Amino acid sequence: MERKQQQALLAAIMESAVDAIIVISEQGVVLQVNPATERLFGFSPEEVIGQNVSMLMPPPYSQEHDQYLENYRQTGIAKIIGIGREVVGRRKDGSTFPMHLAVSKVQTEGLIRFAGIVRDITDLKRAEWELRELNEDLEQRVRERTEQLREAQADLVRAEKMATLGEVSGGIAHEIRNPLNALRTSAYYLRNVPSPTQEKIREHLRRIEHQVLIIDNVVTALTDVARLPDPKTEFCDLRRLICDALRSVRVDPAIHVCNDVPEDAPRIFADPNQIQIVLNNLVRNAIEAMPDGGSLTFRAVPAGPFLQLQVCDTGTGISAEHLGKILEPLYSTKTRGMGLGLSISKSILAKNGGALEVDSQVNQGTEFRIQLPTGRR
Repeated sequence: MERKQQQALLAAIMESAVDAIIVISEQGVVLQVNPATERLFGFSPEEVIGQNVSMLMPPPYSQEHDQYLENYRQTGIAKIIGIGREVVGRRKDGSTFPMHLAVSKVQTEGLIRFAGIVRDITDLKRAEWELRELNEDLEQRVRERTEQLREAQADLVRAEKMATLGEVSGGIAHEIRNPLNALRTSAYYLRNVPSPTQEKIREHLRRIEHQVLIIDNVVTALTDVARLPDPKTEFCDLRRLICDALRSVRVDPAIHVCNDVPEDAPRIFADPNQIQIVLNNLVRNAIEAMPDGGSLTFRAVPAGPFLQLQVCDTGTGISAEHLGKILEPLYSTKTRGMGLGLSISKSILAKNGGALEVDSQVNQGTEFRIQLPTGRR
């Protein structure tokens, strides 16, 4: 391409660019600007060309820019070249605005020039502020709903209105995960897309508000958990139910499992599906309490019209401070989890005519005792 064609192409780019383009010397003197510069800053080309570019920035950004140029003249190292920065611009009327500045170095005919591309990010910063406001509002709503949920759960336990976690946990996780993904997508868009249109900003803010409402509704629904279904009782083989529970989870090879429930043990009279939920919860808790291995033992002891199942582990144990509360809803000693497993198990056993007790010592292990009604074969 001939030199005249190159110059014509460069001139066309400068004229049509929507971002301000400013060319300065090594000393920071403005040599050339495009029409977008005048629209953005309000200065005519004649007012800017020949002046120090720091006139377009308020303190302390103007001093910082002068210092960058001075460091370059002394060291020959251009520290901000190719690195986009958020700075503040100053218009002719003295007003300021946030802007994104990208600088490149050009060397022609032995002379060094710097070309800066400036973009007004006022709309983007406003969107970020509105997003922070929405996030704070969401956090406040979650705090309020969490407190309401605790209060509602206490009433639900007294009224036996706990639901089985196995029936609802998948749906709850799905309902919350989807709006969270939508929130993350909109937040990413508002933070990273350069110069989004006002319509796009409003669209994503509306989407964020809508997803917050969905999460709020899910939390509300948790406070209205349905009553446990009435058990469908039948004679059950407890040993077989224990085996099924052990197959439902991965047991670390370092954990020794001993099922001492005899094959001829009295059958229990209960809902096998509901008792399976209880056993699954206890097995998972025992495994999590023995991250470095140990032993898990099941023993059955006849106790009048009941069969007492003892589930013993040699895990980390539970402190006296927590022991009296672990059967309460929404109480958990784990960093993850809602603290519903044991409270649901207690409710299930009560509906099936049984009971749940626990003893534990720190660093020695835990023993859960399940009382289950029996019947004749």
